[in-house]
Amino acid sequence: MNEPAINVLPHKHRSRFFWLLVVVFMVALPSLIFYTTGYRLSFENEETTIVTTGGMYVTTDNLEVDVYMNEEKVEKPRLFRSAYYIQNIETGQHRIVVQRPDLQTWVKEIPVDPYIVTEAAAFNMPVLPHLRPITQFTTATGTLVYRAEEPVKAIFDKATSTEPTVFSTSTATSSFMVNEEFVFTRSLFSTTSTTTQPMFERLLEQVDRFRFATSSDAATTSSSTDIARLMRGDMELFDFEGELYARWDGSLNSIPHYFCVSSSSAASTTFRYGEHVADAIEEARLSTSTPLYYEDDRVCRPNIKLDRLRQDVSYYAFFPNSSDLVVMHLQDGVYVTEIDDRAWQNTQLLYPGEGLKVVVENDIIYLKDRELYFEIITEIEPI
Repeated sequence: MNEPAINVLPHKHRSRFFWLLVVVFMVALPSLIFYTTGYRLSFENEETTIVTTGGMYVTTDNLEVDVYMNEEKVEKPRLFRSAYYIQNIETGQHRIVVQRPDLQTWVKEIPVDPYIVTEAAAFNMPVLPHLRPITQFTTATGTLVYRAEEPVKAIFDKATSTEPTVFSTSTATSSFMVNEEFVFTRSLFSTTSTTTQPMFERLLEQVDRFRFATSSDAATTSSSTDIARLMRGDMELFDFEGELYARWDGSLNSIPHYFCVSSSSAASTTFRYGEHVADAIEEARLSTSTPLYYEDDRVCRPNIKLDRLRQDVSYYAFFPNSSDLVVMHLQDGVYVTEIDDRAWQNTQLLYPGEGLKVVVENDIIYLKDRELYFEIITEIEPI
């Protein structure tokens, strides 16, 4: 059987094919440059126009949520991690919504600039709080035990439990085991630190300290006031005159994006990020202690004030495994808020109620409601 013969393409034909590819490349090159630099043709109006585009990178707790941009659903993530990368977005203001029926909704309206990928980090807490009970006693097999005198019903009318429990109608405890985690958790609430005091109480302590001091003594003391400060990496939380602030103490090269704006005009900053951001930048501009930082076309402020919903803050701490979210114990419940204040700060309720106590230890949020102890579960469960 004869094998088919493969003839070499004549040199003349190869030369013509090569120059044809060169011509195609040269014709397509301007279009490729036009596209890769962020320009697009818009056919929305009667006339075809050229618009500039940017991108948006939205991280989420996981991918089992719905993400909308300007009321249009983003179909699927473009990256392997829990993030959505949205391309070819026209420059201007865009509203991002991250939601799920059983979760609280996160909404942010932020500007997209040409040729730049804008970052945003969404978070969604359960609508119905999830608690892990920490009871004083357990059965021999480790099942949690609630006793008859404990006010459990009032708590689980507004929350759900993540652990099976049994209810004992007897007050006798001899047949149960002592829960060592309960002993540890109770000890967290038995100690009093400056961080667990309400901010206004700590402020009054400072006033009392200065009340009978001479001018020279006051100057010395005021430089060493022990305002509660918390650090996570280069992010610091501190309270000052009844307000709660986040401060970046690291290098300018690694400062979180939400500390910076790309506009120097107060009117433009107000339109793009909100009046509160423009006011904060102007305040820093006039301050000698908290100056602004300038890098290329960015203006960065060192501090961001957290929205305490016009309530007193009894306790604050970093949210577990995050330096961008803060746990706040307010008068009507425990909340988590983002430091990012572009447009507004999303604040979501973790657990409602008055007379609560909360402590964050080893990246676990412990709650005391009446005489009962819990861990607040913040992880998103799959649907």
